[in-house]
Amino acid sequence: MKFIYTVVCCFLTTVICAQNPIKKEVGDFNEVKVYDLIAINLIKSDEAKVVIKGEDVEDVVVVNKNGKLKIRMNTDKIFNGDETFVAVYYKELDVIDGNEGAFITTNELIEQSSIELRAQEGAHLKVGLDVDKVEIRAVTGGIVETRGKAISQDITLNTGGIYEGKSFETKNTSINIKAAGEADVNASKVVDARVTAGGDIYIYGNPDKVNEKRTFGGRIKRMN
Repeated sequence: MKFIYTVVCCFLTTVICAQNPIKKEVGDFNEVKVYDLIAINLIKSDEAKVVIKGEDVEDVVVVNKNGKLKIRMNTDKIFNGDETFVAVYYKELDVIDGNEGAFITTNELIEQSSIELRAQEGAHLKVGLDVDKVEIRAVTGGIVETRGKAISQDITLNTGGIYEGKSFETKNTSINIKAAGEADVNASKVVDARVTAGGDIYIYGNPDKVNEKRTFGGRIKRMN
């Protein structure tokens, strides 16, 4: 009986420890780059740190090199971070970069002059913004979803990239799709839209002017 009790206690201790979050001080950074299906929540703070929860917390690798914060799984857990959740506390962010199926969200609007959003290899960014300018790039099945507002946005989609910006209000929008992709954009003044080798652009916001060019197929359509 004593042996069984000891085994049970050891098991419970292991489970509890495995569930405990891990906190890491990472130093200042202005770019975050995420891999391996890991889910990230970005939180504005006066302290730069990372809190890791969920499965395989000990296998999450966090490296800050020259202000670029990279978050990924150990080699033996590569592409296995779908049960791992990371809260990233940041001071300032210039670039948000999702890779390899990562899922990145914000808990509030990012308010600053400009920012760059990148999604590739099936990663999904869901970001709230209040900025003057945003640059967006989605390729190889990456998805970028925005809400909020900007004065201008510059969007590049390639090889199946998707942009969901119907509710993201801008004055001026420039969008270029190559080799398939799909975008919902919203602008009140000017839209410059170009599609090469397939792709679809749906325009909301009833802009004053739409400059469009299609090469080798594609669709550009006003929705209101």
